[in-house]
Amino acid sequence: MAHARGRSLSSVLVVCGALGLLLAGALVVRSGMRQAGLNDAALQRELTQVDEKWLHAATVQDIPYLKNLFAEGMFEVQRGGVVETGEEMRKVIGAPGRHIQITIDNVVVRGVYGDTAILTDRTTQQGTAPDGRKISGQYTVMRVVKKQGGQWRALGAQMTPLQASTMATPMTHPTPDTVAQNATEKELIAIDRKWVAAATSGDANYLKSLFTQQMFEVGGDGHVSDAEALLKGIGARRPGQFQGLCDQIVIRGIYGDTALLTDRRVLKGAGANGQSVDARWRVTRVLVKQNGKWRAAASALTAIE
Repeated sequence: MAHARGRSLSSVLVVCGALGLLLAGALVVRSGMRQAGLNDAALQRELTQVDEKWLHAATVQDIPYLKNLFAEGMFEVQRGGVVETGEEMRKVIGAPGRHIQITIDNVVVRGVYGDTAILTDRTTQQGTAPDGRKISGQYTVMRVVKKQGGQWRALGAQMTPLQASTMATPMTHPTPDTVAQNATEKELIAIDRKWVAAATSGDANYLKSLFTQQMFEVGGDGHVSDAEALLKGIGARRPGQFQGLCDQIVIRGIYGDTALLTDRRVLKGAGANGQSVDARWRVTRVLVKQNGKWRAAASALTAIE
């Protein structure tokens, strides 16, 4: 049975509204699936269709379909680092008066771990919110789906802007902090903190042991880096070059051998070119258990505004 929770660590977490990739209007889909080191072409087509149907259902406001698609604990990190639950997404999607065109392409199956799959796509949206405001933006979207009861269901998604974007005013609601209730939750939180500490200090050796072969990260600019590129960049960091922290850790869901977390990542220092770095991101982290050990399968960063 899936153990899933959607809690936030901030006393009041701005949640919802961003319309995100799940907006109604005309939906245009351009095929653009690329091989991601996976050999099962039929599975890749199946997963691409899941992505397309997800957006089509949002476009035509098919709320029953989305309710069936979204797993317990489903969430999405949207523009500005706002987190929206599956229930809140359906509420926004079902609102009358939206006219949004959504275009997706560059669908890539990044990793398949048993019944869990991780994809990215490029989503472009243009249109008008119910209150008449203009909505626009282009994003790299990471999606995590898992097969439950013979069908693919959505566990989580994260939108990282590729260009300037706008969104409707989000709703807010208070949510409690995550407090570890068992050994698994404590272990996952400890891994998250150690992951960030290693990335900050340049400990590429630890991260090499943590990353799966198909590990990737959607950076704050929306571009994707594989494990090799991540390790190369982190390993080049000088001692004391960066200072950082990881807080607001939220266990979003534990589904057997798959776990999803979000946190706030703060990083300060100077890049290789001497440019000052002072950034805050909302990060989604996906971990999978392999041979009894939790390993990092994917992460995605969205700047907190």
